[in-house]
This record gives sequence, structure tokens and C-alpha cells, in this order.
Amino acid sequence: MIFLAFLLFFGMSFSQEIITLDYKKVYELALKNNKELQRLRHQINALEIDYQLAQKYYLPIVYAGASLLYDFDKKDTKLDANLTVVSTLYEFQRTKSRIELSKIRRDTAQLMLKQLHIDLQLRIIRLFAEAQLYKKLSEVKREEMAIAYVRFDRAREKKELGLATDHEVFRLESVYREKRSELFYAQHMYNHTLLQIKELAGIPYETIIQVEDLPTREVDRLIKPFPELLKEALEKNTSLRIKDLEVKSYEEDIKVVRQVISPRLSLRISTDKSGLELSTPIYDAGRQYKVDYLASLKRSAQSEREGIEASLRLMFFSAPYEWEYLRAKLTEAIAKDRFAEENLTLRRSEYELELAFDLGYVMAEKSEAERQLMEARYKLILLWAKLLSLAGREPFEVLE
Repeated sequence: MIFLAFLLFFGMSFSQEIITLDYKKVYELALKNNKELQRLRHQINALEIDYQLAQKYYLPIVYAGASLLYDFDKKDTKLDANLTVVSTLYEFQRTKSRIELSKIRRDTAQLMLKQLHIDLQLRIIRLFAEAQLYKKLSEVKREEMAIAYVRFDRAREKKELGLATDHEVFRLESVYREKRSELFYAQHMYNHTLLQIKELAGIPYETIIQVEDLPTREVDRLIKPFPELLKEALEKNTSLRIKDLEVKSYEEDIKVVRQVISPRLSLRISTDKSGLELSTPIYDAGRQYKVDYLASLKRSAQSEREGIEASLRLMFFSAPYEWEYLRAKLTEAIAKDRFAEENLTLRRSEYELELAFDLGYVMAEKSEAERQLMEARYKLILLWAKLLSLAGREPFEVLE
């Protein structure tokens, strides 16, 4: 007895703590630990520096040079050293475009970071919904497997007494094995989803976690009229805005290429001479090829933008029908759960040993009805979360 008590104490001392997470905590951890977010932040910092440098185009560059010359007539060697400071005061068209292009690259990276925040929230909602659904599915399959095993075991006992055939035993065993496999699949998917949450939040895989349910209050409410949300999406959708910046960058590149004569004014100060220097290219034989190349890339980006806009319109025009369908499925799930609860109460009141199978079936039906109700609610949440993300808004708004 003392040894068993010691083992119990030893096991409790080294048992791993279970961490309970809600969707907000996972998002908070993801903002700190997600590698893609960290990469984009560093990229934005680099592009911000590049933008500041483009604005300070006048910063001087210092050149140092030396020459060693031999005079054959005088049979003498002469060493010349020179230090030159060059500052570009202005370059027609190119200076302005260079600053604008740098700003476009920075703004594009910032939009990508914003979209990644939105995608993180949408993925967290999806993973939390999947985790809870697989957890409930495991409960359903566990009950179904228990019923199938009892029936299989009873059949084996009857066979030993000569009251059942191999056909019946093998049939019930195949049902039991099927339910067992379905249980293992549900458990596998539940644990796989938890691992995805750990990866997203930067939590070690060895850590034991459990996730809280998503808030499901008033999931069938109309958050915002669909036409208004579509208008908002056409103005604020991140993918559209990124494509607009891409088109704008090609337009700036085309301006630079077309402007062949682009005078550059520089200030040159050296140890032997100083002054202003004005230079300009006067002819570029490959100019038209460059213009055609950039114009094709611009048209490609415009076509992609039109495709994104068409997809958005399709999603938002079909959304009201999907919303009505999911609301109908929610009403159906509520009715089924209500009936399953009443049926379970009735069966429990009539419970006798010979009706054990019936009660087990009813309990499994009740669990499945709860799962379907949970699924109907989560599908409505995911619909609104997706629509909000397409409109450039935070998907978490649907949970608040």
C-alpha cells in the first residue's frame, strides 16, 4: 500500500500541466511567435529604410583614386592621388519615380502584413471549430463503438452456446471494427488539429493543451447587409489594393523608361577641381522593348485584378443564399437535438436490462444531434468570418 501511494505521489509530481487556450490567447501567441509574421516585419523595416534612402537621394558618395604614371622622357615616376565627393542634386523624372516606387514596395508589404493578420484570425477560427467538432465526433464514435462491441461480444457468447452462426459473429465484428477505425480517425484528426494550433502559436509540440469553445451567441444574425459588405470589399479588400499598387508600380516604371532625356544635375568636389555637372542620355535603342514588356506586365496585373473582383462579386452575390441555407440547417439541427433530448429522457424512464441496446443507440443519437448542432453554428460563424476577411475586416468581429 505504501509503495502504491509512493507511485501515485511520484506520478502526480511529474505530471505535465494542461494549458487551456481561447482563440484570443492563440492569436496573441501567434503575433509573437509566427515566423511568417516575423519575416514580413523585417521586410517592412527594410523597405522603410529603402524609402528613407530614396527620399535622401542627395546624400554624397565619396570616391578615392590614385594613379602611378611613368614618364619615359624624364625617366621619372609620378604618383597622383585624388579624393572626390559626388552628390546627385536632381535627376529629372527618375528621382520622383524612384521615391514613388520605393513607397509602393513599402505599402505593399504593409498590406501583406495586414492580410496575414486577417488570415491568422480566420485560420484560428477554423482550427478551433474543427478541434471541437472532432472532439465531439470522437465522443459519438466512442459510444457507437461501445454498442457495436457489446453486440459482437454477445454474439460470440451465443455462438459458444450454439445460438448464433459464424455469419452473424463475423458481421457484427466487422461493424465493431469499422466503428473502432472511425473512432481512431476522429481522435487522430482532433490531435492533428491541436498540433496545428500549437504550430500556429509557436507552442512546443510536447505541451499538452486544450482549447475552449468558440462563442456561438446569435450566430444566425445578419451582421451587415450583403450589398454594403460587398461595397466595402471592393474598396478595402487587401488583394485588390495590392494589385492596384502593382499596376501603379508598372506605370511608374513605364514613365521612367519613356523619358529617355532625363538630365542629371550633380555636385562634384575633388582635390583638383570642383563644380556642377549636368549629363543626360539622349538615345536608348531598347526603349520600346522595355515599354512593351512593362505594358504587358501591367495588363497582366489588371487582368488578375479583374479576376479577383469578379470572384468577390460571385462570393457576395451567392452569400445570401448560403446564409439562408445554413440558417435552415441550424433550425433543423435545433429541432433534431430537441427531439434527441426528449427521446433520451423517455428511454431512460423506460430503461430495463433488455433495452440496454436501445438506450445506447439513443445516447449515441443524442451525441450526434449535439455534434450536428455544433457544426451548424460553426458553419455560420465561418461564413461571416470569411466575408468579413474579404472586406478587409477582422474575422474575430463575428465572435464579439
